[in-house]
Amino acid sequence: MSKTATRDGRPADADALYTPPAGATEGERLRHERDFWRHQFEQLVDRFPEPAMVVDGRGDLTHWNDPMADLIGRSAADVVGKPSREVIGTDGIEEILAETIVRTGKVIREDEVRSGTDADGTPWHVRAAGQPLTATDGTVVGAFEFVSHVTTLVEQREEVERVGRRIEEEVEGSVEELLSTSRRVADRSREIDAAGDEQAEHLSSVQAKVESLSATVEEIASSADEVSRRVQTAGERAEASEDAAAEVLVLMHEVAAASRALSDDHEELRSWVDDIDSIVDVIDSIVGQINLLALNASIEAARADVEGNGFAVVADEIKRLADQSKTEVKGVETVVARVTQNTAGTTESVAETTDRVERAVDRVESLSDDQSDIRETVRVASTSVDEIARATDEQANSAEEVVSTLNATVDGVDVVVDEVRALTGDNEELATQVVGIRDAVRELGTSIDR
Repeated sequence: MSKTATRDGRPADADALYTPPAGATEGERLRHERDFWRHQFEQLVDRFPEPAMVVDGRGDLTHWNDPMADLIGRSAADVVGKPSREVIGTDGIEEILAETIVRTGKVIREDEVRSGTDADGTPWHVRAAGQPLTATDGTVVGAFEFVSHVTTLVEQREEVERVGRRIEEEVEGSVEELLSTSRRVADRSREIDAAGDEQAEHLSSVQAKVESLSATVEEIASSADEVSRRVQTAGERAEASEDAAAEVLVLMHEVAAASRALSDDHEELRSWVDDIDSIVDVIDSIVGQINLLALNASIEAARADVEGNGFAVVADEIKRLADQSKTEVKGVETVVARVTQNTAGTTESVAETTDRVERAVDRVESLSDDQSDIRETVRVASTSVDEIARATDEQANSAEEVVSTLNATVDGVDVVVDEVRALTGDNEELATQVVGIRDAVRELGTSIDR
């Protein structure tokens, strides 16, 4: 409806609703129009679907529809013309809503819900609203007040409040329990995370050690192969050494026999030297006797006369030969002395050599026995080294398998740690969402209470 007004204050389109009677005078037309609009107003109040009433400028009731009569329990005939404050019965309130509207000239809609009971004790809940009624000059002459039944809404609200409180209590308990569980899960997740990191680090260390062990085992296997080859070579050399020792032993026996024969020849030589020494002594004695004879011959030649010169010559010749023999004997004695001295030294050397040869024979025999033992030991060691080499190869293969398994395990642990971290983040996010739900439920409960 247009808000443009005519000169008399009526809406510009009011004529579209009212048609004056034909042939009526101006006064009749005005009275007729007044009655028309009064009827329209009264009809509006009477047919208003909610409890409604009208008061004049003094606050007295001028209209009271049936819904209001049902609500208050008093008929229109009983209350019209009476002060609205008395009829409504607002103890402790200086003015009712309609009086406030008349006084302020403002449209008012209460937020407060009014509650009461019907005559049969049925509870009701209403909310009041109203607007001022003005004259053509804008003067407030009354107020139209109506109330909206909000009983169903209030009951629903109360039910919602009860449900909200129950939900809030249940949600509060569930949230607290869930938060506690989330905290425990978060703590466990952090522990698992830390343990996973530690385990991953430990496995990485073990992995490095096993890889190092694998490399060491492979190196040992290679060294065992080398040792096996060297032991085999040593065995071959020990066998050759044993053969050589046998040959040396034969030679040493021959040397010992030769040494013993040399010792026997030396003893015989020394006997011969002793015989020569005896012969030299005899010769020396003979030379002495010759010298003595030569001396006697010289003496006798000196006593003889000239006829004895031939005998003197012979004596001189014998003396010369004796002196020469003596000189030769001295030389022989010197040689014999040297031979005797050398023979004595040779005797000691031959004795010492024979002793050493005997000891060498004993040692060569012991060496031959040791070589036999060494060969047997080398054979056993070669067999053991071969077994160690095979076992080491198996260990190397096992170590490689362990390294492969550890690699897979480390990768698995890393995946588990990542999953635990993701789970921790999801759990924290879930806890945050749960807290948000709890706060939202609390806020909803607060909103419902308001």
